[in-house]
Amino acid sequence: MQHAFRIALKGTPLLPTTAIFYRHLLASTRRGRYISTRQTPANPTSVVNKAAKNKQKLPQSTSSSLDPLPALPLPLKGTPPIINTRDIEEYIQPLYSRGWGLGPILPNGNGIPVLRKRFEFANARALQGFLADLREYEEEKHHHAKRNVFEDQHSVLVSTWTHVARKQEDTDAGDKDTQTQGVTLRDIRLAYALEELFESALAASGENYVPQLRPEADRPRTLEDVRV
Repeated sequence: MQHAFRIALKGTPLLPTTAIFYRHLLASTRRGRYISTRQTPANPTSVVNKAAKNKQKLPQSTSSSLDPLPALPLPLKGTPPIINTRDIEEYIQPLYSRGWGLGPILPNGNGIPVLRKRFEFANARALQGFLADLREYEEEKHHHAKRNVFEDQHSVLVSTWTHVARKQEDTDAGDKDTQTQGVTLRDIRLAYALEELFESALAASGENYVPQLRPEADRPRTLEDVRV
């Protein structure tokens, strides 16, 4: 099973877990003044666990005006179902205020719905540090990314969706006729993990973070509103 994703902020499968070095990202304003520093912990842990640990230690970030993200349900075994309206209301809508969007890959409406966000950085070094953290998450979760890197702008656009998913009403995950593509809780979980890393970096930097909202068409409230 492969997954792909992008991350968008305007301004613009499981291997055994190994020791992973967490890299802090320091962010600035919506204009993209982001700074990244790297640190090698004495007892390295996974990217996700490290982010959660740092989040508890660091002072309140200047992005605290953002609503906290809700707790996600535990991962399910087997082929995941695509999201429904309840998932959008409970788990995806809180991402909108952080610059995430839910829309098709292709602009003509014939694409697969994806979650996406764009991050901009102060320089190439900061951008490469973020991409390295992204690769570590991929290795740990086998949730691989597809990203558009704009080196001249020190930014990256990443979208996440699940290549092998099933419709909500389907229960036989092994039947190819029931397979589909789209956003699942795996993609939402990935987005939340990235937000934890980003928030930790913001808290460490003390910088103000003002995300830019995606267009209204990329912020659907129900499954029927999702453009495909």
